Amino acid sequence: MSFEELQIGMSTPTEIVGEAVAGEAAQTLKQVKSLIKGLTTNTFDLAEALYKVKANKYYAPKYNTFAEYAKDLDLKISKCYYLVKLVEVMIEVKVPRSAYENVGIAKLRAICRLKLVDADGKTKMYEGVPAEDMVKSLVCTSDQYTPLKMWERIEGLLGLMGDDARVWQNVSLTVAQRKKWQEAVELAKLNIGSVGKDEEGNYKDASEGACMEVIAMSYILDPNNSPEGEGPNVQATDSDGPSV
Repeated sequence: MSFEELQIGMSTPTEIVGEAVAGEAAQTLKQVKSLIKGLTTNTFDLAEALYKVKANKYYAPKYNTFAEYAKDLDLKISKCYYLVKLVEVMIEVKVPRSAYENVGIAKLRAICRLKLVDADGKTKMYEGVPAEDMVKSLVCTSDQYTPLKMWERIEGLLGLMGDDARVWQNVSLTVAQRKKWQEAVELAKLNIGSVGKDEEGNYKDASEGACMEVIAMSYILDPNNSPEGEGPNVQATDSDGPSV
């Protein structure tokens, strides 16, 4: 190879790499849309494509964040996130697709609720077992669980039992009632403040469930809402005692 040829080879990698990345980004974004529209789409193909978009920020520069990009897809944003989370967790614990694909989305979605590290970046422990090992164990033994039993197993590991167990409350409201309820929830979120950060690093508001509790307790603890002589902070007076 001549010196001139060597110089040419040394001067082009950045441009070539840039074009390759741009090409892969465009191809991946196109793949995501195609998979969403496909009637026979393999959900794991879609999960991997969405993961690539998020991990490599292929959504830029058209979108500032993955959340903005996900909102523009013909797919529920919650599904976008749990599909990405699924791939992220499996990569983190070094479990290949060939090992987890047969587990199924429902069970994997439950398993991937387990956090691998705590707020300080230290390995989370579940029943004395490191999170990574617990996830691998659950993937390997997933055939012993139905989707519901797997969900219950994860709830137990997360300590969401008893009063902390998750339940759903469906309520029919008029448009006017829903508007008032939403106003109350927004006020509760404002008073509670942020409760952490999401996967994009943005501060998160309290959940609607947490707001419901605050709103309910505010009403319950207000003595003006209780019948006379009942409710919180009711103190006995001389007239309450037995007559002599």
